[in-house]
Amino acid sequence: MIQFTFVTSSEDKVSEAKRILHAHLEHRNLDLPEIQAVKIEDVVSYKAQYAYTLLHEKPVIIEDTGLYLEAWNGLPGALIKWFLETVGDQGICDMLHAFSNRRAWAKTAVATYDGKLNIFYGEVKGRIANEPIGEKGFGWDSLFIPDGSNKTFAQMLAEEKDGYSMRRIAFEKMKLHLSSIEP
Repeated sequence: MIQFTFVTSSEDKVSEAKRILHAHLEHRNLDLPEIQAVKIEDVVSYKAQYAYTLLHEKPVIIEDTGLYLEAWNGLPGALIKWFLETVGDQGICDMLHAFSNRRAWAKTAVATYDGKLNIFYGEVKGRIANEPIGEKGFGWDSLFIPDGSNKTFAQMLAEEKDGYSMRRIAFEKMKLHLSSIEP
């Protein structure tokens, strides 16, 4: 079986991936350039090919997640990182107060690249909290309440979050695919 290296600068994402996959992952801590795109598939495709070249054609796994707001016609999507850096999670809540629709979806794309690109998706529907709530997690976890819960991801223990996780769904699809191509 091909050995892939998970390339990310986030230790939280490495821990989450290992927990979900129940497997050891080789990890490289690289902060890859991120193209400006709303679609996460564009971002992971670029990052995967970039990391593969940077690591001298070593097979890689790349993950990215976007937060899509219905009221904003899908923005910020993969641009959520930049929204958080400029206005923060409280700023996103404040801007969304002007809209009655707080529906959202979180979408993860996990890409493998070994000279050939494969992308696996996980998506979870939910809503944006009125105010950021919770201390756990990372990124926009304090904003997103998945359908079927009254808690934001940031209020959940890791195992509880995994039960809803779009990242889990994408990684499980990747794992199933990789196991189907084993010799």
